[in-house]
Amino acid sequence: MAEEEEGKEYRWETGYEKTWEAIQEDDEGLLEGSVAEIIQRAKRKRQAERHGNTRLGMMRHLFLVIDNSDCMSNQDLKPTRQLCTIKLLEGFIDEFFDQNPISQMGIIITKSKRAEKISELAGNPRKHIKAVQQLTQVACSGEPSLQNALELALRSLRMLPSHASREILILMGSLTTCDPGDISVTVQNLKAQGVRCSVIALAAEVHICHKLCRETGGLFGVILDDCHFRDQLFQHIDPPPAATFLDSSLIKMGFPHHLMQEGKEASLTMCMWFMNVGHVAEYFAWSVICSFMTYYTHVLDVLQTIQHPSQ
Repeated sequence: MAEEEEGKEYRWETGYEKTWEAIQEDDEGLLEGSVAEIIQRAKRKRQAERHGNTRLGMMRHLFLVIDNSDCMSNQDLKPTRQLCTIKLLEGFIDEFFDQNPISQMGIIITKSKRAEKISELAGNPRKHIKAVQQLTQVACSGEPSLQNALELALRSLRMLPSHASREILILMGSLTTCDPGDISVTVQNLKAQGVRCSVIALAAEVHICHKLCRETGGLFGVILDDCHFRDQLFQHIDPPPAATFLDSSLIKMGFPHHLMQEGKEASLTMCMWFMNVGHVAEYFAWSVICSFMTYYTHVLDVLQTIQHPSQ
């Protein structure tokens, strides 16, 4: 009996051989229940690791910085680092907005010593997922510029109110960064503005990335494989602790609901870039828009009403 137990291996010791045996069919012969149970267990594990009695921020503003340099074409993650990252980000974006429904996200890529914003800060997960999926058609080239990406994100985040968290999550595959100036100055500016920066390294620890996280109070991690990459990424779904120096305050907010109108009954929306059957009615400002826009839409509507009372 002892010999049998000594010869028994754990599933993680057997690698990828017959891993499908861990998924069992339910009474109806379906796998959805088993997969859903695995997902729920992962969520419960993540919740259990959270420290208790911690004040968390509800309104989050997160910029994803994705390394799209030449090193992302490496095949240490299958099929490539770029494609593996894109696949994991699709699930991350969905889960992020499921757990943070009134938050906003933006996406920046860096390659060829430049940084480009491919998705503005917004609360529409479908828009961000589409932007990430389109990266499959973008070739990986050159070196990344961490400083340019951070400066681009900071220009948008510094305008946000203090009661909303400001975060940057960097997925870094390169071991180098080609910057136009002193990146230490950028790190100090981020710290002064209260921007929390976290880095997930796909290759190895880089000193400037570790320093960036340490100075701004973020998290730094180096992945081992694609499964560990997913665990590291999904750690950033839960809100970070709110700043202790901020006083509690009430924020005026509106909660729009979705209306479906067709034909002659359909009303014009405030943004008419494309034809859309459904729209959102905001009772706070009595305005109609194409899709769900979070807190700042209400603020802009109120400001316009104050400036133009006759309208």
